[in-house]
Amino acid sequence: MPPLEMERASSLCLSPAPGKIAGIFGDGACGVALRALAVPLLRAEAVVAVDGANRFDPYEISRAARARGGDGREALSRIRVSRAFTCHQMEALLSRRLPGALARFDARLALVLGLPETFADADVPYAEACRVFRNCLSALRGLARRGTRVVLAGKGEPPARGGHYAVGPVPADRAGFFRYLVRTADPVLLLRGAGGGPTWELREGP
Repeated sequence: MPPLEMERASSLCLSPAPGKIAGIFGDGACGVALRALAVPLLRAEAVVAVDGANRFDPYEISRAARARGGDGREALSRIRVSRAFTCHQMEALLSRRLPGALARFDARLALVLGLPETFADADVPYAEACRVFRNCLSALRGLARRGTRVVLAGKGEPPARGGHYAVGPVPADRAGFFRYLVRTADPVLLLRGAGGGPTWELREGP
């Protein structure tokens, strides 16, 4: 896995085309996304992150910033983080609070960690989970159409050869949520922790 090429691929995912939502999925995806954030943060760009899987690790950002000759603490000062522990909290954050936070901090980049993982609660009926998932996507698409660069990152299990990605902790009937995100994100960086070593694939639309 050439480090420079991976760095380029993850950087591309932070700049989806207007109206598009980018994705970084698979083993170590959240760490890859956080390390990529060091670049815009060191350019003094503000970022708002929503963490649905307790995956936000400030050390990933600060180490990446220092590796680039920057100040890790200064980079971290430009990112705001909100956490969601249920799909309903995620829906409320994305629909009602994220637009205001982006405006308040003059941010044009939103990173959402672990969106599908918030749907792991099997006590939430499937129909209700579908409704909430649609509302989350609608909110994110609205932001993307209005000029925010929206990036999703989360862990997924590698598929069988030729098969689909599945979500690790999410009940089987929710795996379609994750597959939908992989199918519609553009660009999307897929990471696989195969037995022969980690591999990755970048998919971009026409």
